[in-house]
Amino acid sequence: MQRGTIIKHRRSWTLLYYDTVIRNGERKRIRVSKKLAVVSKEFPTKTSVKPLADKILTPLNLNATQPESSLLVTQFIEKWYFPVIEVELRPSTVLNYRVSIYEKHLKDRLGKMKLRDARPVHFQRMLREVASATIGPLTLLHIKNFLSGVFKFAKREGILDGMNPLTDVTVPGRAKKFHGKAHTLDEIDQMVEDLSHLNDPTAIEVIGLLSLTGLRQSEARGLRWSDWNEIDETLDISRSVWGSHVGPTKNPESENSIPVLPMLKNLLSNRRERLKPGTGDYIFAGSRRNQPLNFHNLESRVIRPALKAFQLPESEKDVGWKTSPIVEWKGFHGFRRGLATNLFELGVHPKTIAAILRHSDVNTTLKHYIKERDTESRSALATLEARIKARYDAIPSPRFGSQDKPEAGEK
Repeated sequence: MQRGTIIKHRRSWTLLYYDTVIRNGERKRIRVSKKLAVVSKEFPTKTSVKPLADKILTPLNLNATQPESSLLVTQFIEKWYFPVIEVELRPSTVLNYRVSIYEKHLKDRLGKMKLRDARPVHFQRMLREVASATIGPLTLLHIKNFLSGVFKFAKREGILDGMNPLTDVTVPGRAKKFHGKAHTLDEIDQMVEDLSHLNDPTAIEVIGLLSLTGLRQSEARGLRWSDWNEIDETLDISRSVWGSHVGPTKNPESENSIPVLPMLKNLLSNRRERLKPGTGDYIFAGSRRNQPLNFHNLESRVIRPALKAFQLPESEKDVGWKTSPIVEWKGFHGFRRGLATNLFELGVHPKTIAAILRHSDVNTTLKHYIKERDTESRSALATLEARIKARYDAIPSPRFGSQDKPEAGEK
């Protein structure tokens, strides 16, 4: 059991002791010096700072501190955490963690902080430093959740014990309500009309599939013709495609079968008849052999230009460009939200909508997918107003005239 040595160094009490750390992937025992406190009225002698030294030495003497906890937080994230989540999580999620959160906001700010030295105050100050007019509470929450996941992983690996240092950290500011946009039925009709001028109906078929099924674009890209069960009239959702990476669906609940309605059946039949694909081919195949269609390219090169309004002279209107109002493009996920909203407006129960979208929690459907439109809110309030007005019209109005004589004693 080591007791360490306390010395006075440059007007500060410093503890000298030995610790086992990780250097170049190997465990090494090194001598460490750590500042305890400034020499002051509160800490005038070696004896006064001994409790501070004991807080450092006790975990070492009890073998409660693992050598790996001496790693810098940045080293642990890059050498331990990322290699594990790259196997467990979706590539898009890992890329977001690595680029948008770690490299953009955390790598430089974490500096020389060690795992074992991390405290809530460090991260609370860090979030306040990151917060700005361009970085809102939602991004800060993502940063906090990422760091919390890092320390949870360290605890699961037995590197750290005790409380997660992110537990008591709060996100500065007030989070804004999420406002994801949803395509209406009228907007979808207008899109189909605008895209009908094109020679290739692929864009219309993609929009039709997403509008009728509510699939995520990664799931739609991963569909193969072998997934279409014509006997049971279902589509088996068993994979997703992000970039060029083919993997499982977002979660186990998403891996399921969805019904194929007659309109979707006709869409698929016509596409198969036109392309003559193989059984194992992707339903929406790209130009490269055996590769799924790039929906991002479809959006930027085909859909957006076709939806853009051009004010052309009368003599040029026969070219085929639309002159009707612009339809706002709300992304491929807008069809998923649109399906949820349209079904809800038709009176479908939220639990049923959650099952169609393959959500594990109906609250996700209610919070992020079913959108109340202004026209619906106005109509609902007008109905309520009419009912209240009818009630009050049926009640005789009180008389406040001089016809009622006051009782005796009243003024």
